[in-house]
Amino acid sequence: MAITDETITRLRSMAAAGDPQAALKLGRLLCLTASDPAEPGDGAPSWPEERWLRAAVEACPDDIEALTLLTGRLAQQISYWEATLDMNPDAMAEYGQDEDSVKRLQTEAEELYARIRAAGPLGHAEAGLDEMAVLLGVSGKPAAEATYSFYVLEDEAWSGSVRHFAAIVACDADEMRWACDKWLALSEGGFGILTLTAHVDGAEVSSIDLGQYLVDGVVDWDAIAVPDLSGPRLPAGLPVPGRGLCYGFSGGAE
Repeated sequence: MAITDETITRLRSMAAAGDPQAALKLGRLLCLTASDPAEPGDGAPSWPEERWLRAAVEACPDDIEALTLLTGRLAQQISYWEATLDMNPDAMAEYGQDEDSVKRLQTEAEELYARIRAAGPLGHAEAGLDEMAVLLGVSGKPAAEATYSFYVLEDEAWSGSVRHFAAIVACDADEMRWACDKWLALSEGGFGILTLTAHVDGAEVSSIDLGQYLVDGVVDWDAIAVPDLSGPRLPAGLPVPGRGLCYGFSGGAE
């Protein structure tokens, strides 16, 4: 089902009223964005999902999907802030972050990860959880190869030797279309090279140059056949083993 502004408004209202499932769904959708569409900001990652995922976990502390999403996004925050510390430590203060705040995120993410593991075997999520352990630094053992299915939206541009990029990993075509539209609105048409790839059972099955379908900074989705995904989908919140990709939005410069 297509996702609209009304969908987000309805979920936000229900979540604010204390509905944990609405908070979880809203949080999952906002994982796919750099910032809340209602408060777009300057385009820098602002982790808009965190508030709602925390509410979902607080209301349903044994909900594995909520735990996994929150843990995965905290792990990505940690990686983002650690990279910022290396490249531009003075920028940390602008966002109210420092080494101590990153350490607190690390401790929390490790505790959440332990709660997920305590739930026992989690089927096809095991490889992604092993990869998350590596990402968090609680394990040095490489994850086993997993044949997950997922979509990847990539947007990039070069400025001299610096690559500016944004990436969105999702497992639902409607959610990916929505996330792409929100990114293009936020970035005023994107960075430059905009590509959507589909991966089925770990293999790339389709690559679409979305730049060919941009009209006034908006993708003409009616002109594009986005392939369906089959096979085990990447569980929401988890990284893709061995690929340097994580569920949700990521961006930066390198």
